[in-house]
Amino acid sequence: MKKLFLTQEIGSLQRPIWRQKLDAPASKAWVNDAIVWGERLGVEERFELANPQGKGILQKDGKTRSVEEKRRIIDIASIYAIRLLELAGLDRVFNGEQPRTEMYDFLAINTDGIEAAGVLNAFDANYFKKGVVAGPLSIKPQGLSFFVEELGFVKRNSRKTAKPCLTGPYTMADWSYIEHHRKLLEEKGEPSQQVISGARRDAVLDFAKNVLNPIVRELAKEVEVVQIDEPAASTNEQESALFVEAINACFEGVPSSVEKAVHLCYSDYPALFPALADCVADSYLIEFTNHASPTSFKPDQVSPETFRALELFKEYGLKANVGVGVLDIHSDLIETPGVVRDRLLYAAKVLGDPARIQANPDCGLRTRQWHVAFAKLCNMCEGAALARAEFGD
Repeated sequence: MKKLFLTQEIGSLQRPIWRQKLDAPASKAWVNDAIVWGERLGVEERFELANPQGKGILQKDGKTRSVEEKRRIIDIASIYAIRLLELAGLDRVFNGEQPRTEMYDFLAINTDGIEAAGVLNAFDANYFKKGVVAGPLSIKPQGLSFFVEELGFVKRNSRKTAKPCLTGPYTMADWSYIEHHRKLLEEKGEPSQQVISGARRDAVLDFAKNVLNPIVRELAKEVEVVQIDEPAASTNEQESALFVEAINACFEGVPSSVEKAVHLCYSDYPALFPALADCVADSYLIEFTNHASPTSFKPDQVSPETFRALELFKEYGLKANVGVGVLDIHSDLIETPGVVRDRLLYAAKVLGDPARIQANPDCGLRTRQWHVAFAKLCNMCEGAALARAEFGD
């Protein structure tokens, strides 16, 4: 029987400072942080990071660490993240994106046809290099190998369902400078306005077919669910059909037994309709709670556009699941289990089917320190259990 109000993360967790600063001098504070969290999460590998003999990897000066030791720090950070998600009680987990840099930057540097341009700020990633699409796009062989090996690592280190996530083609194109596809259309003598829109379209589909789809098809051989992240989904309201076409291209060739999930956040969701009715996605994980009260629930305390999206799912006959964002990732305030329950029950009432409602944060929790993220996730899982109890589950 399908589990009601299944719980999951969205993707990122904050990377510990000792994971970020691999070349930095040894720090007692960082070592203590690794010890405390390792004990709390029951991670045996913590003794590789720090031990009473003072010979742990984190107890060495960063400049003297080998490449293998730095990689091991990243691996152990991934295990910490997996254990944190498991201990919180999530049904689906991953590695908190500990081996990656930033959602755009990491895929860009693993894609042929992209050259680095300017530097932008991005939360805990500090800075990342925005890319120029300078040639035909394709996933680099080492990039494809990374995502396959990353999934294998998570599966070896967790008994929970692994849910890998990838930055989607529309967002990748929207956050890039598109030169290659523009020049091709200019050389054909296309009018300037058509060049701009046509280049965007061609770049989005290039990302979908030649970067994302090869990764998704490989991962789909080993998992129950694959997630595409599209924070830029409604950037251009005239391109909703293009967005859907790109998502469908990402999932081309994926077996029906694999859940095809799409994460949407901070967008004008109604702008995606009616085009979204033609999307092959099985689930949409939607930001829902941004700036709402953590201790009480009223429908007018959350985005009316989000509720409108739920109504549109019914209006246009979409049978997909909806992952309801019940945790605000931009606040340290901890949502109570009761308010999580009430948000899920309200969403189930609007959609008309509790079996199609899932629970997740609004977005990745990399914006929050681990003690806050962990408390939020624990309460989310407890709130989901309270919602199940309302249906005798």
